[in-house]
Amino acid sequence: MPPSTLPYTVVDAFTKRIFGGGPASVIVLDNDHGITDETLQLIAREFNFSETAFITPRSAINESASRSFALRWFTPTMEAPICGHATLASAYVLFSSLQIPDNVNVVHFHTLAGELTCRRLEDGKIELELPAGDTTKADAYIEQKAIDVVRKAVGNQVDVKFVGVGGGESFNMFILIQLDDSFDLQRAEIDPSIFVGIGGYTAFILTTTGSTPNEKFISRVFAPDWGVGEDPVCGFAHCMLGPYWQKHLEIQSGEVMVAKQVSKRGGDFEVIWDEKNGTCRLRGHATITRKGELLLPEQL
Repeated sequence: MPPSTLPYTVVDAFTKRIFGGGPASVIVLDNDHGITDETLQLIAREFNFSETAFITPRSAINESASRSFALRWFTPTMEAPICGHATLASAYVLFSSLQIPDNVNVVHFHTLAGELTCRRLEDGKIELELPAGDTTKADAYIEQKAIDVVRKAVGNQVDVKFVGVGGGESFNMFILIQLDDSFDLQRAEIDPSIFVGIGGYTAFILTTTGSTPNEKFISRVFAPDWGVGEDPVCGFAHCMLGPYWQKHLEIQSGEVMVAKQVSKRGGDFEVIWDEKNGTCRLRGHATITRKGELLLPEQL
């Protein structure tokens, strides 16, 4: 029988600052929770964050140095195939609770995108390992459509340096657009509603090199077709940005790149592209902003 209430935790991910980073609601469910997918979607719509995460315990008996859980993510309108910031938020909730002993620093999440690993680091950050994405130059049609959309959204004749598309099942919805460094991406007023799908691509990453010597690159992400106008922080987008900028800036594989998502909330990343293993490791802080209890109707 489904529960009548659900405890939830709201976490700001990839930030040490409350009201910064990417907000996500995290809900830990019992194995026999009995809640339908339709209700999970309604819960995500109620929170209206870019993602709400649902965790179910799945630890094997022989696990000692780690713990395993099933993890699903929902936007306000759909189940997401993968999400970086809500995964980091989920790990932070588990590491901050009594469910994870202090001597256990690794969590495995079983997801639609496969098994994802999170590690608790000594400096307080959490390291999330995700599949890395390839970026290939868009064909002429997609390139021109993307340029037209960007210029319409930005409201001026911004210089577009490169338009690339994501490859593979996990990244085939992304378009990566590098703008000229003279464009002030952080302060630009951008209309998210203009970023409608182009040829099946529904998430738009705008990026330039960093605005300070310490930052390798900055970005903003728009996905209104997902029910997310501007994503405050998109961890998964950095799994395309990492390999792209590492090649573009001729940085050695395995080197830490400091990156920032320059939405109004802002997000701080350390990105490590492991070319040999085909993964990106994202490091960041998180902070809990509130906890509460969600009341569920008797009939779900």
